[in-house]
Amino acid sequence: MRPYKIALFEDEFLLANDLKRQIEPYNYEVIAIFRKAEDGLRFFEETLLSENLPDIVLMDISLAGKMNGIEAAQIMLAKYNFALVFLTGMSQMDVFEDACKTKPHAFLIKPFVIQQALLSIRLAVYQKNLENQLRQFKEESSALVQP
Repeated sequence: MRPYKIALFEDEFLLANDLKRQIEPYNYEVIAIFRKAEDGLRFFEETLLSENLPDIVLMDISLAGKMNGIEAAQIMLAKYNFALVFLTGMSQMDVFEDACKTKPHAFLIKPFVIQQALLSIRLAVYQKNLENQLRQFKEESSALVQP
């Protein structure tokens, strides 16, 4: 089975590289790390083949640059199909409520241990797979009903 591809949006260099190092032995491949949402959006737009896009996005809510992770996730989810896990050091309810509007598959509150990260990622992949199966079922069902 091919590894799940991950795009990591995290402006803390040490945290990003440590997370990458710790999750890659578990059948995950971090294909890109972005400090700024704008750089990640550009990567998604310039990637022509869908098989080169990530299966999972780990998105820090607070990023370097003008755009935060919630705004970036909203833009990306409108165009691309991936599992979304928010990373955040903030536990404020208003930030949580804003993030929930994007319908993420999981949250990770920093600091976290690697087992928490792996469980959140696994949960996100599972939920995204269920969503994709449901969407496919609906498409096939509506095709059968059409005259």
